[in-house]
Amino acid sequence: MNDKERNYYNTFVSVRDFGAENTADFPAGSAGANNFASVGAAADEMEQSGAAQTSGASGQATMQKDVALAELREDLRAINRTARALAVDDSAIGEMFRMLSGNNEQNLLAAARTFLTNAAPLKNQFIEYGLPADFLDDLQSDITAFEQAASGKSTATGEKVSATASIGNAVQNGLEGLRRLQAIVPNKYRDNPAKLAAWTSASHVERAAKKKTPTPPTQ
Repeated sequence: MNDKERNYYNTFVSVRDFGAENTADFPAGSAGANNFASVGAAADEMEQSGAAQTSGASGQATMQKDVALAELREDLRAINRTARALAVDDSAIGEMFRMLSGNNEQNLLAAARTFLTNAAPLKNQFIEYGLPADFLDDLQSDITAFEQAASGKSTATGEKVSATASIGNAVQNGLEGLRRLQAIVPNKYRDNPAKLAAWTSASHVERAAKKKTPTPPTQ
């Protein structure tokens, strides 16, 4: 949640608590009770979505993807290095295992699949030049790990976006309930100054602090 949303959340919680403390004055099914429930539900939704928004799942998924990407790159480097040695006797092999420049992940994944296909009939030659006997299995495993990590990052990012949207909807619903209560509660307590003062305090929305404009350096 940003500062503005957090201020709304704090107000919704205060309003929810005010309603709970004065349940007897707003019977079940009344407009007051319904709108206190609406504001309370908005506070609950913001709390849950805020937790999802900052759960760290997206950061963890990014780390997993970075690790998988690094391992995949290492596989390709080892195969490329060995292919260049084999190319001393057969130049065509070198052309089959060129490393791509740049950091495009999809291009790297495509290259890994190409290496896997091209290396299969040459497996014994690669092994003779020092690669592990299971190097193709390792490559396939690392391709799969990267695909899964990339999918996990996409899912985590989507969940974060969804949580942010849920917070926005909750704010809208909470504010609608609060606006209705701004008439219902004062009308109910028009002859009760203490209750009105408590309501004014509970329903107050703190303004988000404005960002200071940097002072330009003096000449």
